[in-house]
Amino acid sequence: MITIDDVIKEVSKNLNLDRDIVATVCKHPFLQTVELMKSDDVSDILFNELFRFKLKKRYKENKNREYTK
Repeated sequence: MITIDDVIKEVSKNLNLDRDIVATVCKHPFLQTVELMKSDDVSDILFNELFRFKLKKRYKENKNREYTK
């Protein structure tokens, strides 16, 4: 299975760019998603033409609610 570190290494090598810069660019959408999920916004998060993160119904009403089965 390919990891984000493998992708960063390959892109860095192919484009002859600093690995830290490539890592920042590659990880930005995912770090932004984490921040949005932590916020009070309950709208869906859509990665253009890839996939969508949706909150469960119980969290749309109250994101601070404890998880119960």
